[in-house]
Amino acid sequence: MATASIQSASLLLSVLIFVGSFLQTTKLCSCSDNHKVGNCHSIERLALLDFKKGVVDPSNRLSSWRQDEEDCCKWHGVGCNNATGYVEKLDLRNPFHLVSPFMGGISPTLAQLKHLSYLDLSRNSFDSIPNQFIGSIKELRYLDLSSNCFRGRIPQQLGNLSNLNHLGLSRTCFSVQELQFLSHLTSLEYLDLSGLDLSKTGESLQYINRLNSLSELHLSGCQLSSFPLFTNFTTTLSVLDLSINNFEGLIFKAFVNFTSLQSLNLSTNRIQVPIPKTIGQMTSLRTLRLGKNDLTGPIDVLANLTSLECLDLDTNHLEGPIPLSFGGFCKLKELYLSRNNISGEITKFVNAISSCLPNSLETLESSQTKLTGKLPYSIGNLRSLKNLYLYKNNMSGTIPKSLGQLSELEQLDLSLNSWDGEVTEDHFANLANLRALHLGFDFDDEKPPKPLVFNLSPNWVCPFTEIFYLDLTNSKLGPLFPSWLQNLRPFHLILEDVGISDTIPDWFTKIYPSLWVLDLSNNQISGKIPLELQHGQNSTIMEFLNLGSNLFTGTIPLNINETMPNLQDLSLSNNLIEGGIPSSICNLKQLKVVSLSSNNLSGELPHECWEDSKYLEAIDLTNNHLSGEVPVSIWSAPKLSLLSVSKNGFSGKLPPNLTSLSPLRVIDLGENHFSGNLPMWMGKRLPNLEILRLRSNSFSGFIPKHHCLLHSLRILDLAHNELSGIIPHCFGNFSGMATIDPTNPFSIISVMVLSYKLLAEVSVLITKGIELEYNGTLAFLKCIDLSNNTFFGEIPMEITRLSGLSILNLSMNHLTGSIPEKIGYMQRLEVLDLSRNQLSGSIPPSISALNSLNHLNLSNNNLSGRIPSGNQLQTLPDSSIYTGNPELCGAPLKDCANHPNIVGPNHEENKGGFTWLPFFISMAIGFVVGFWSVCGTLILKKSWRYAFFRFIDDMKDTILVF
Repeated sequence: MATASIQSASLLLSVLIFVGSFLQTTKLCSCSDNHKVGNCHSIERLALLDFKKGVVDPSNRLSSWRQDEEDCCKWHGVGCNNATGYVEKLDLRNPFHLVSPFMGGISPTLAQLKHLSYLDLSRNSFDSIPNQFIGSIKELRYLDLSSNCFRGRIPQQLGNLSNLNHLGLSRTCFSVQELQFLSHLTSLEYLDLSGLDLSKTGESLQYINRLNSLSELHLSGCQLSSFPLFTNFTTTLSVLDLSINNFEGLIFKAFVNFTSLQSLNLSTNRIQVPIPKTIGQMTSLRTLRLGKNDLTGPIDVLANLTSLECLDLDTNHLEGPIPLSFGGFCKLKELYLSRNNISGEITKFVNAISSCLPNSLETLESSQTKLTGKLPYSIGNLRSLKNLYLYKNNMSGTIPKSLGQLSELEQLDLSLNSWDGEVTEDHFANLANLRALHLGFDFDDEKPPKPLVFNLSPNWVCPFTEIFYLDLTNSKLGPLFPSWLQNLRPFHLILEDVGISDTIPDWFTKIYPSLWVLDLSNNQISGKIPLELQHGQNSTIMEFLNLGSNLFTGTIPLNINETMPNLQDLSLSNNLIEGGIPSSICNLKQLKVVSLSSNNLSGELPHECWEDSKYLEAIDLTNNHLSGEVPVSIWSAPKLSLLSVSKNGFSGKLPPNLTSLSPLRVIDLGENHFSGNLPMWMGKRLPNLEILRLRSNSFSGFIPKHHCLLHSLRILDLAHNELSGIIPHCFGNFSGMATIDPTNPFSIISVMVLSYKLLAEVSVLITKGIELEYNGTLAFLKCIDLSNNTFFGEIPMEITRLSGLSILNLSMNHLTGSIPEKIGYMQRLEVLDLSRNQLSGSIPPSISALNSLNHLNLSNNNLSGRIPSGNQLQTLPDSSIYTGNPELCGAPLKDCANHPNIVGPNHEENKGGFTWLPFFISMAIGFVVGFWSVCGTLILKKSWRYAFFRFIDDMKDTILVF
């Protein structure tokens, strides 16, 4: 009975406890704000909604975060614990290039997420984060704030997150003075501080040494020049990234004891020593990146690194052959040997690879390597090659047919080499997986290699039908259009200068809609421009189109903005295209470059539309038959850097006032019919202008002094106009012409060298009395050409400050005075033309110091005296240089000994036309007669002598009294 009573009491007590607990829970749930809807706690839901209010979300990525959606666990980026319903994960990482980033600040209410263990806000544009929020979420194990730009110092409250395993702060713009907070993060396994300036942290870097559990450390781009000798994690660290810093050769000593290191990245530093043997003993390495340094010597010290999967040695000064032992690197997937002096030969190299064992090498990149010599047969152990890059080498000989046996090959780049022989079907026999093929060369190369000849049957069926990038620049495919192209659907098709002299076939319409880039320039392709292949029905994804330097005819389609809405670069230059320029061309919203030069275009430019061209950077309409005025709206295009409309029939005056100007660097209005004064806004509002070419127009008036504010100016060409007045003395302020910087092409090079060379670098200048064309060296040319105007006055002395000037042409004006004495200070002058003026005086001797001078013209002036000799002047024996100056003598004109007006060291003649000897004799006789007439009388007549000396004494006393 007692036992039964006890059991009954216990049962009753359990029931009471259950009921009490139930009632208490019901009370809490009904009275507390933290009730649950689904798996979501209301207090966390409200915190997330408050966070959303402070976020700018251009792509509407938080569209699922709605008031009417009560279960926040279903929201984008939110992860909850299935059992408790608490938010444990918030992943708002921006998927690059797909959507716009979040902007704004991070709300401190996120601190309500007490159970949050994973927070990723990386790759956005957040600019502020509350310090109290950072240190309050104690459960955080994963925190990534990378690629934002937060204001202020790095929060020391990060040290409160003692459970943190992963911390990513790369490229966050934080100011870092010390790293003490790291000493508390004892559980940290991953640390990324890349992109932060740690150069001022000093000894604070040693706090990293206390992270005993660290396995990954990323300090890329931290402006470090010295690195502490870490000791505490040498057996745990597996990944170390120290790229893009200022380390030198001593850095290698820091890795002697790193026995567990699998990945080491020291690329883009200042290491100028041979690869040390200690690196070759780190046999645990799988990835070694030492590219973009100044490493020297051979690479055989790496022979023992048989576990390597990635070896990056590109852009160094390494030399010697690839070691035989590299053939044993059976795990190697990536090999970068670009920009070195590694030796090797293509035939034995490819033959070896084509016979290797399968499934070993997946990526072999030797781009831009200068390879000569032989490659070891042992590299034949490498097989299943996927990417082969031998870009920009000194390789020669034939491409072996065994290349076609590399059936896994996906990317092949053999460009910028000097291949001989032919390419046949055998070279591509089994390359069904090929996705990118590049066999051309760059026209900017100083020694362009011999074109590679394609000998393919007209009926050949191309195996790589899924290729997306095909560049055969300067190969020889023609004269007919390659029929094997019809089964391809590439995104990029570049057939520049491939010897095609054909019309575009009908089957090309199948390829056209898939293309992003189409370059058929520098061929002899004729017929209608292929824009008509669209038949005006469907739009394409085309972004770059270059049909320049062909024989295309027809007109520009009126609806080009509808059929090619994504077009960014358009070049139809050097063809036979007629008609006008449709207004639809400036409705291409993405257009950056338009080059229509050297065609038969006519009519006026469309007005009132160019200001909507937000991305337009360059307009080249040179050498057409266009007329009318240049629309004011063109000048206001917000990003316009280059405007060239030379060699047309444009007329009218330039706008007198412009309040909104683009960042113009090149203005070329030459060879037109413009008139009026030069507007002052060119000097006031174009601080970046580097080329101003207005030659062969009808501009009048004087040069405004405001033009002297064009400090970046490199080329000033105002020749063949009706300008007058004096040459401003402030021309000496053109600092862009006063510097000598042959190794630093000026910034216009970035405008001129556009996608697929849409614009040529050409400047026509009047020198030597003929037109000289400077092509390809415009980046280094500095010139002032004011010839054939009516300028008067003297040549300003200040112009001699322009020591970097290449050409000075002031001919055919009304200049007077003398040639500046310091003309010899202009050491870079190659052309000096002062002919057909009214200059007088002698030729300054300093002119002989112009060692670069190859053209000089001082003819038809009033110069006189002896012509200086010596140095570079001796290489200019043409007498026409000095003709029209009757008072000049000396080589290469008549000898001054025979000149009636010049006295030399051994001659008795001078400019007056009389002999010197009688003059000197007469002067001596006069002196003797005059002297004895006075002194002799005083000696002979005593009274006169006394009177004379008394007069002298009286005069002395008078002067003293005064």
